[in-house]
Amino acid sequence: MTGDADVLADQLEQVDRDLAELDEQVASGELDGATAEELRATYRTERTRIQAEIAEFGATGPAAGPGRDRTRALIGTLAVLAAFAVVTVVLINTVQQRGPNDLVTGGVATDVAAGGVDLSQVTNEEMEQVVAANPDVPAMRLALARRYFEAGEFEKALDHYLIVLDQSPNDPEALASIGWMTFLSDRADVAEAYVERALQSDPDYVQAYWFLGNIRLLGLGDAAGAVEPLERLLSYEGLPEEIRTQAEDLLDRARAGS
Repeated sequence: MTGDADVLADQLEQVDRDLAELDEQVASGELDGATAEELRATYRTERTRIQAEIAEFGATGPAAGPGRDRTRALIGTLAVLAAFAVVTVVLINTVQQRGPNDLVTGGVATDVAAGGVDLSQVTNEEMEQVVAANPDVPAMRLALARRYFEAGEFEKALDHYLIVLDQSPNDPEALASIGWMTFLSDRADVAEAYVERALQSDPDYVQAYWFLGNIRLLGLGDAAGAVEPLERLLSYEGLPEEIRTQAEDLLDRARAGS
């Protein structure tokens, strides 16, 4: 990684620290609520800029250094994401019904929210219009971000996932997906923190275990640390065979290296 990429990563960590300290400063009386909100908006804008630059660097920057099998992870990303889409659908169908704020009205939005339309027949442009008309509905924005993410259009996915995090800071999908994109941008340490936060928010977000195992084994060289998330991943029934096969291979490598 070049010095510029290291600087970006350090800037991102500093902004995250500044955001985390705002609530403490309000509680201690160091800042009033209005000032804190102004600072929070400024920090979030800066955070969005840095994340966008990190994602851009991942597309144009140098290849990962010796001992990092990031290229293999990148090549296999799209196939694995397509397989995980099946898992995601199954999990969504088993969770509780979404709350009233997740439903919107009007045209495509109503049909999509009610599950009455095949999303494969809705274009990205139509989804963008729905999201623009309903900016405070995270479910709609997540659906669009997920579509870009699974298609490998990471820059567009990142834009929407960052907005989701502004609205819902503990959203597991947004956290895990940003973590994976950060890993592919060759910043595994930052990526690990995002995915760990996703699992803290939702320990049953299956896809995050795949991400965390790869990040630790291939990005951080932490074979011992990769064992637990890969074992957790393989404990879930109904995993697509291509995921199970790759996870078993990674687990064998992690155990051998730990």
